[in-house]
Amino acid sequence: MRRQLSRRMVSLAVGEMVSVVVFFVVFFMLAGVPATAANVAGFLLTAMMLVQGSVYWMGKRRQLEGHRVALTIVVRVLRVLAPVNVALIAIGVVPIVVEAQSGSLGRFWLGAALWILAVAEYINYFHVQLTYGRRADRAWILRNRRLRRSHLSRDLSRLRSAEPVGHSALPH
Repeated sequence: MRRQLSRRMVSLAVGEMVSVVVFFVVFFMLAGVPATAANVAGFLLTAMMLVQGSVYWMGKRRQLEGHRVALTIVVRVLRVLAPVNVALIAIGVVPIVVEAQSGSLGRFWLGAALWILAVAEYINYFHVQLTYGRRADRAWILRNRRLRRSHLSRDLSRLRSAEPVGHSALPH
């Protein structure tokens, strides 16, 4: 069971980092989407959220290996970054709106799509879980008729209440 969880956490962490590289290569190099302020802003916001997610999953893996302090450090850093993320996401919409005024869809469509993805990733990590890849997770939603609180959100609550971070909070 622990080995399976460990592999899953590594897979999540690596998947987030690989996504950053793939998005850059596919959109900016292969598809030739212009590197406008809007498109770069959307990419950087999404990359920022994915990197934070990757670091969090590696922290969860370290917790599984018995290194609870590593996860506590990661959660403390992410607690500081949470309002920074909100501010950057709010500021990051500005170049998208400005480029949208130009009327040329190619100058902002990717940035807008990636900005939406960054918002979704922020919600997925800091509030409620939006991605449910396993059948058991989807069954949980149907049974409980609500979205599950994110693992990071639960760890942040534990940090505020002085309960050990990650205590009985391994991913399902």
